[in-house]
Amino acid sequence: MIRSMLDINEHLIWEGKPDRVTYVIGQPFFYLIALVWGAFDSIFIFAFMQGDGFGSMGFFIIPFFLLHLMPVWIAIIGPIYRFINWNYIEYAITDKRIYIASGIIGRDIKLVEFSQVREPSVRVGIIEKLRNCGTVRLTPFSRADNSGNNTISIQAGALHHISEPYEVFKRIKQMSLDIQTDISYPNAMRPDNNPGYNTKYDPKD
Repeated sequence: MIRSMLDINEHLIWEGKPDRVTYVIGQPFFYLIALVWGAFDSIFIFAFMQGDGFGSMGFFIIPFFLLHLMPVWIAIIGPIYRFINWNYIEYAITDKRIYIASGIIGRDIKLVEFSQVREPSVRVGIIEKLRNCGTVRLTPFSRADNSGNNTISIQAGALHHISEPYEVFKRIKQMSLDIQTDISYPNAMRPDNNPGYNTKYDPKD
């Protein structure tokens, strides 16, 4: 679908999808929490079923535990949802911007301009390490404002569980630098000798 959204003079450089196994599994630590949570609730459910109070209080107890077991339902339904949703996730990098497509019911397309990329990073978790993939975040989760007192969320998106994350990261980092430099200092305004751009640091100086 992303290919159909490109401009006439826009060229596709890279495209990919999350690793399916890693994406479907999600956060393994959450399953441990859900397991402990479910075991804890099961003790009380078993106790109420054995006692006489379960029949008279069942009208209140059953809805309570159905709601209280929400982490368990999420742990069960989450992988099913992600298994279906994986088919609708697409990532693409062009010579103009980054595309992130998702959505089961409606197709959502998120555009991240290279001028929006700030402090990109690569994260490789345990499952990602085993699956030879990683996540490239285009901006940090948060950043302090100019006064340094408040924290502002500026998350612009991420390419989750992609193969060769370090190569993609280097490509995005270089393209972001080049394009932002062109915006700040267009080619037509650059002198033949520009000492500011591509400056080399020499520790001997």
